[in-house]
Amino acid sequence: MKLLTQGDDYGFTKAVTYGILDAIENGALRNTGFFTNMALAPWAAEQWKAKEFEKACLGIDFNIVSGPPAADPKSIPSLVDDKGEFIRSGVRIRDPRFQTEEGRREMFPYEEVYRELRAQYDRYVALMGCKPGYLHGHSLSHEHYREAIAQLVKEEGVPFSHDIQEKFGFISLHTLVGRTGLASTKKVFDPMDQLNKTPLENFMAHADEFLKAEYVNMGGHPGFVDAELMGLTTLSLERMKDHEAQTSPILKKWIADNGVELITYYDLVKA
Repeated sequence: MKLLTQGDDYGFTKAVTYGILDAIENGALRNTGFFTNMALAPWAAEQWKAKEFEKACLGIDFNIVSGPPAADPKSIPSLVDDKGEFIRSGVRIRDPRFQTEEGRREMFPYEEVYRELRAQYDRYVALMGCKPGYLHGHSLSHEHYREAIAQLVKEEGVPFSHDIQEKFGFISLHTLVGRTGLASTKKVFDPMDQLNKTPLENFMAHADEFLKAEYVNMGGHPGFVDAELMGLTTLSLERMKDHEAQTSPILKKWIADNGVELITYYDLVKA
């Protein structure tokens, strides 16, 4: 069995970044996506380069709902507030327009979405000196967002995580237990409910089923938590639980005992 472990939002805050690096060094995490739009991005790039990871893959998580844009805010007026910051996802999903395809296209004009995603891609290349290992979506998903990612895939030849996982027939907790609704409307916002999440237990409860598959994905948002994070997103405290899962001795022993191979998107592109 081949296991693709993925942790999103590298470079979001210092605590998140440190937590992701720790989950790679001391845990099972092997893939993470860079938030290149954040002011912290140059620092996060240097932290990654200093590690000289050979076992991990760095991609891009395209973020258009938190923090500052990579493009000139004046060039993407539909995506930002009066302070030039991205309009948060919690605001977006409460907008009645978000409930229809026509409304979502109006809220997220293709030209503006593509302009911002291109700016985030170009910033990655400028910071890292190479192409990303993969492209990945973040938070809300809508038509123009997916179309803009597809255009960048065509232009740059970098795989979209969704496409490559579909190509290899990956399974995950989502595919085994089914989706109960749109992720954007089913997030856990209460801090105590986030702390009560059990990602490790949930994964291990299906361990025998996973071993019957060839390709399995274990995703999440591992990281440590700082005050800055609490001001940027409601997806906060559960990051500690995802970090705990990725670094758990239980998970690492299961991987070793069953000969599970930890893989990256680089491995899948070569396959």
